[in-house]
Amino acid sequence: MTLLIFAVLALGLLCGNELSLALFGHPTLNRQPIDAHILVRSSYAALFGRVMPFWMTGSAFLNLAVLLNFEHLNPDAWRFAAIAFGIQIFAILFSLVAPVPINNRIAKWTPGSLPADWKAQEHRWDVFHSFRTCALIVAFVFLTLSVGAH
Repeated sequence: MTLLIFAVLALGLLCGNELSLALFGHPTLNRQPIDAHILVRSSYAALFGRVMPFWMTGSAFLNLAVLLNFEHLNPDAWRFAAIAFGIQIFAILFSLVAPVPINNRIAKWTPGSLPADWKAQEHRWDVFHSFRTCALIVAFVFLTLSVGAH
C-alpha cells in the first residue's frame, strides 16, 4: 500500500502543479507588460523543461511499480491503476510531440527576439497543456480509485 500511496502523491502533486499553471500562472502572466511576460514565461519554460521530464516519468514509473504486483492489488485496483498508467504514458508521448517542441522555443525567447507568431505559439502551448492537464487529472482519479479498491 505504501508504494501505491507514493504513486498517488506524485501524480497528485504533478496534477496540482499543472492545474495551478493553467488556471493561475499563465493567465496572470498574460496581464503583465510584454517584457515581464516574456522573461517570466521563458524562465518557466526553461525550468519546467528541465523538471517535468523527471516528474512525469517518475510518476509513471511509480505507477508501473504498483502494477508489477509489488502491491498485490486485487483485480479492480489493478485495473484502475492500469488505466491511470495508460493515460500517463499517453500524456508523456503527447507531451513529446505537442507542447515540448513549443516549450523549447519559448524557453529561448527574450523581449527582443520574439517570433512574429509568438502569441499563437503561446496559445497553442496553453491548449496542449490544458488537454494534458485534464488527461493527468483523469489518471489521478483512476489511481485514487485504485487505492479505494485496494
